[in-house]
Amino acid sequence: MLRRIFSYMKQYKKYAYLALICIAVEAMLELMVPMIMADLIDNGVANGDTHYIYVKGLQMALCALIALVLGIGSARFQSLAGQGLGANIRKAEYEKLQSYSFSNIDHFRVSSLVTRLTSDVTNIQNSVSTGMRPFGRSPVMLIFASSIAFTINRTLALVFFVALPILATLLIIIIMKVRPLYGKMQNAIDLVNRSIQENLTAIRVVKSYVRGDYEVDKFEQVNANLKKESETAFGIAVLNMPAMQFVMYGTIIAILFVGGHLINAGQLKIGELTSFLSYVLLILNSLMMMSNVFLMMTRSLASASRIVEVLDEKRKF
Repeated sequence: MLRRIFSYMKQYKKYAYLALICIAVEAMLELMVPMIMADLIDNGVANGDTHYIYVKGLQMALCALIALVLGIGSARFQSLAGQGLGANIRKAEYEKLQSYSFSNIDHFRVSSLVTRLTSDVTNIQNSVSTGMRPFGRSPVMLIFASSIAFTINRTLALVFFVALPILATLLIIIIMKVRPLYGKMQNAIDLVNRSIQENLTAIRVVKSYVRGDYEVDKFEQVNANLKKESETAFGIAVLNMPAMQFVMYGTIIAILFVGGHLINAGQLKIGELTSFLSYVLLILNSLMMMSNVFLMMTRSLASASRIVEVLDEKRKF
């Protein structure tokens, strides 16, 4: 289904590829900074070599500057790709609507078609515009940072990898709970739009028969339903961040505990522990970003299925 949706990116694919390249290179530059910092502490600060400290400091600053430029470029490219995708999907939907018979329109209702042309498309284009960065960074961060962490100290790396199954389990539980709720939320938006559309279309009749209070009550019901569905869906989705942070901080405490013993035993340097913690934070942040991508994709799938229904609708007579 997502392949069908992304086929509408067409001429904007080049911006998506450029964004991913910028994101990957930026991530690799960020991975170099902790290594330079560890070298600065263990060789520059420990030996009191001021010149060495300045050289390594300039290297870190240069990496940060290039990463900043690449970050700006990736934001520009992914925005062009996302907005272009949304524009093409809306165009395809609208062209399809022109071939609809009255029976097709009655099947969906006008309010639902408006939602599928606006809210559902917006969900998908925002997933691309905001989700491409974590989607590109997370695998690079996870693979390279994990490899470097093992080269620094295998014992500490094993402590960290105990947290991975816990993070994966929490994410799967949250996604399974929230996925059907996103579809219900979009259907609730349909009902709100239907209430507004019917009221505005027949506004003269409503005023002639003094039915304003009745229409207000009817709208309050569908509005309360949307509020309820949204609170339920987002109430579960937001559990992702505190759950991930709980595991992350617990992992950091465990690493500091084990790392302290290794330093006392002379098996680990302070700079190596500092560098290792930096990589652990990068890995955990990449996992948190990846979990957010999965949540965005879950909502996009609900919207994509509704859009595909419009595009695949057969003409009825």
